[in-house]
Order: sequence, then C-alpha cells, then structure tokens
Amino acid sequence: MGAQTRRFILGAAALLLMGGGAAKAADLVVGAFGGVWEQSLKKCIIAPFEKKTGKTVDVVLGSPLQWLNQIAANKDKPPIDVIYNATETSYVAADRGLIDTFTPQNVPNIALEKPEFQHITDGYGAVHNYGAMGIIYNSKTVKDPPKTWKEFVDGTIAGKWKAMMPTVTYPSGGLTISVWWFAKLYGGDVNNIEPGLKEIKKMRDSGNLSFWFDPNTVLNALKSGDIDMALYWDGRAYSFIDDGNPDFKYISPKPGVVVAMTWIQKIKNGSPLGYEFANMALNKEAQSCFGSAIRYGIANKDATFDPKVANEITPTSELIFPPYRKIGEIQGQWIERWNKEIGR
Repeated sequence: MGAQTRRFILGAAALLLMGGGAAKAADLVVGAFGGVWEQSLKKCIIAPFEKKTGKTVDVVLGSPLQWLNQIAANKDKPPIDVIYNATETSYVAADRGLIDTFTPQNVPNIALEKPEFQHITDGYGAVHNYGAMGIIYNSKTVKDPPKTWKEFVDGTIAGKWKAMMPTVTYPSGGLTISVWWFAKLYGGDVNNIEPGLKEIKKMRDSGNLSFWFDPNTVLNALKSGDIDMALYWDGRAYSFIDDGNPDFKYISPKPGVVVAMTWIQKIKNGSPLGYEFANMALNKEAQSCFGSAIRYGIANKDATFDPKVANEITPTSELIFPPYRKIGEIQGQWIERWNKEIGR
C-alpha cells in the first residue's frame, strides 16, 4: 500500500469519525487533492496561515462529491470547513445549500481576482487556480504537430499519429472537452452535440484514437510508445517534460484551450477561520507560490511566477470558458448518449 493510499484511507476514516461527532483534531479542516497539489497547498498556504494565526490546519484527501455527501449528512457540525472544488461540483455544493458566500467584507482579496474569474462563482467561493487542456506529443514521432484543433481531428483520422483524449466520465474535463468543445468546434452547442460526436466517432473508427480516464495512463502510454500525443493538462504536461522527458512537447492549438478551474469554498456552519484561510489563499504571495509550484495559472491579478516556469503557464487570453452551468443541467443526457454511441 502506497503512502498516498494510506493517507487517503486515514483521511476518509477521519471524516467518518468527525461525522459521528468526534471533535476535530485541528482548528481548521481543509478538503484538498493529493500529490503535488497537497504539497503545494501545505507549503504555500497552510504553513504561512499557521504561522500568522497560531492555528492548526488538517488536510483531508478525497473527492468533492465524497466530501459534499458527508457535509450534507452533518450540516450543523460539518466535518470540513473549507474545500477545494472543481467548477462542476462547486455549483452542486452551492445548489445544495452547503456553501457560505464570499463578500468584500469577509474575504477582501476576492477584489484581486482577474476580471475573467470575477463573476463565475456568484459569491459561492472564488476561483483559486486553473489548468488548460492542450496537447502533449512526442517530438520524435510527430514532426508536424497540429496547429489547430481541426488539424488534430483530421490528422488523427488520417493516421498521422496515435492519440488519446479523456473519456466522458473523467471527472475534470471529460464533459466540457470531449463533448462540448468538439461540438462547438464543428458548429454545435450545448443543445446540439451531434457535430462533435460525429467527428469523435470518425477518429475512433480510424483506429487511431483511444480514451483515458486516469491521467497517469496518458504518461505511461506516451513513454511506452503506444500513442504519439494526447489531450492533457498544461501543468501536468510540463511537470512530466521537465522531469527528464525532453522529447515530449506541449502545445495549445488554436483557437484556444478549454479551462478547468478549481474554486475555494467555505462550508456553511464551518469554522469562521475559513474566511481568513480563503483570504490568505487568494493573496499575491500565496498565489505566486502555489502557481509556481504546481505550474497552473492562478486567479490573483498581481501574482507572479518563478521565471523558470513562467513560460509554461497558459495565459488567460488563450482560455475557452465552457458554459458550466448549462452543461451541469444536461450532463446525464450527454453521458448516456456517449455510452451508447462512443462506448464506455
């Protein structure tokens, strides 16, 4: 059993205990993602927060839906005070009445958010960081990578490369990228995904496209030579490239790349310290540190990146913002259709 697995099990056990009425071991409990995400969070936000306030913070690992279900079962004394949440499930949390709102009074640093992110959350949290899904490819096997998304589609169908893209059940981006984005590229929209599905079927039927659910699958397939390229997150792609894999490159095809945002949200009836924690998480210093450590874009307009990784951050001018709210309302129909026409 790996260290991360043990931490996940212990974190889940701690949540169950807290849900049963046991006292919290720390002044503040934060739900977050594992790996480099957790490491960056502890270094850039938790350590400065504990030093400034003298309070203690525990991190529990897991998935947003797991956290939300446990919070909903203990609304008066929630087991978590603050969560980091994908856009899709951030809206779910707000709709279920589990989230307190941020205002300029309780979280002043929301005023420092870039204009692109100011009105996305409707006050039910704030955008903390973002990633964009472009293409990672093997420069030894792909000499002429696609400059546009339609070139990617045409090249895959023609057999210029073997490619992978996320399946619809991938929880962060599967729906917005593999369904909505390709529909939009070919003249469709939220209410008409047929044009996108048609092109994906062509790529699949060519035998040159496969689908991934686990991001680690992509890196293994690239290393083994099973594929030449894949749709992949910018931060993870550059971490892989910089970690001794210089033959691989990352590109953002035109007309842009779909963004996935992580929000920070305070749980209703959670510790009031959650506001202070969120405010620190959104300040210039914490955002600069976090973005540089994890190689993802951040929301604070005044934050800066380590020069070593600054060129790896996708600028907001290249971001495509999906209509997340509308997608959430009909995602069940999309998944059912994908399973019937594309496959599980």
